[in-house]
Amino acid sequence: MRKIFLAIFLASLLLIPTLAYAQSDVVIDEMSVQFWPEYDRAEMLVMYSIILEEDASLPANVKVRVPADADINAVAKLSEGKMLNVAYDTPIRDGDWIEITLVIDEMVPHRVEYYIAMEKDGETRSYSLEWENGYDVNFLLVEFQQPPSATNLVAKPAFTDQTPVQEGMIYHTSVRQNFGAGEIFSLNLSYDKANDDLTVSSMPVEVSGTPEKEPAPFSLSDSLPAILVGTGILLIVGGLLYFFLAGRSEAASPRKRKRSKGGGEAKYCHECGSRASGNDKFCRSCGVKLRG
Repeated sequence: MRKIFLAIFLASLLLIPTLAYAQSDVVIDEMSVQFWPEYDRAEMLVMYSIILEEDASLPANVKVRVPADADINAVAKLSEGKMLNVAYDTPIRDGDWIEITLVIDEMVPHRVEYYIAMEKDGETRSYSLEWENGYDVNFLLVEFQQPPSATNLVAKPAFTDQTPVQEGMIYHTSVRQNFGAGEIFSLNLSYDKANDDLTVSSMPVEVSGTPEKEPAPFSLSDSLPAILVGTGILLIVGGLLYFFLAGRSEAASPRKRKRSKGGGEAKYCHECGSRASGNDKFCRSCGVKLRG
């Protein structure tokens, strides 16, 4: 009897973690699972984004299961418009999966990102996922980003909506409400692609640089020293020009008539300016008749 009791007790201990995982009182209000193949690496980028219900008690521990062979890229939260890394416990191995425990301390989206290899056969890429959900989810969004040059996409279950974007990509989405704890999320997809181009290489490049400065508004106080210096230079140049031109004008004008020693006024030719004697009627230099 004791052996039977002991066996039941040990079995119950083994079941406690599983029951706690499946029957957690944490409820996820919104969850998105995004699949971006060959985005910036030749692998599948998978992103889980979680938002708890508004009345959730914080801090809350939320376990996220990812494949054991995944390359974890980020565990973060979106706070005040910025994606910030958050601390998390050491992942626990559970068969083909590892569990990451998030400590959610504020009501903002929390994210887990990882890369995982896809199967490649010639031009065909394929990927599959069967993931056990551990929490009740009110709203589940599944999104697949189709690379620009990918064709012949086949998805099971099929996506319900698609949205082309400017870069040539197509976003395929499906929505499900009331996804219960313990349910299995499965996705199988394949597509053809004739090259190994990454999606990020086809996206527009933002040219960064120092923007041209706008002209500063005019300020009299800032410009006054330059104005004074410029005015002083103009005055100096103007004064030099004045004295230079005045000197030339004086040199070119007829000489002033001087009075003769006898007190009479000397005569000068009104045409060429030569001095004439007092009794001369005509200029001795140019022959013009003298005046008065």
